[in-house]
Amino acid sequence: MVWLIVLGIIIAVIALIMLIPAGIDIGYENGQLSLSAKVCGILLQLLPKKPVDESKPKKEKKPKKKKEPKAKPAEQAGAPKKKKKLDFNRDELLALVKAVLRGLGKFGKLTVDRFMLHYVAAGKAPYTTAMTYNYVNAALSSLAPVCSRSFIVKDCDVWTDVDFTQEKTRIDFGLCVVIRIGQIFHMVFAILFGALGIPVSYTHLTL
Repeated sequence: MVWLIVLGIIIAVIALIMLIPAGIDIGYENGQLSLSAKVCGILLQLLPKKPVDESKPKKEKKPKKKKEPKAKPAEQAGAPKKKKKLDFNRDELLALVKAVLRGLGKFGKLTVDRFMLHYVAAGKAPYTTAMTYNYVNAALSSLAPVCSRSFIVKDCDVWTDVDFTQEKTRIDFGLCVVIRIGQIFHMVFAILFGALGIPVSYTHLTL
């Protein structure tokens, strides 16, 4: 009888852990990147790092031993390194984003506490700037219905503009996504089983 009570407690604790909401809050405004983890509504700032308190005594670091560089073959020493480039055009990249968003929707709707996107097109060539501005608006319009099926957005602030007097495009971005720990495990197992060729039935869970 005791072991049934213990088993019930363990199952209840695991079930509660699976229901804990966890997420990430990322933003890029005025050239500054910010990143925070969110657990049960509490934000834990990761970037930018908080300034170090100089009043506390610093620990002395032990000097590291320098490793001697390994000699490279003569053929490789003078050969220039080739950089791999991803060859995607705009339409292929947009199709890839749509596929990713649809894939996320299979695991249930994710909660987005806030989504912010401010885009101001600019550049030296007015025609190119106008074409880029029109393409961004068209892409956002085509992504909107896909996002509405995959996400529950609580706070959305999206607008675009064009400025022919500036040379650099300005983008401000903010995203806070929350997901239950149970859904995280669901995604991980589905990806692993999918890689092994094992079919997995998807259940739609609404947060």
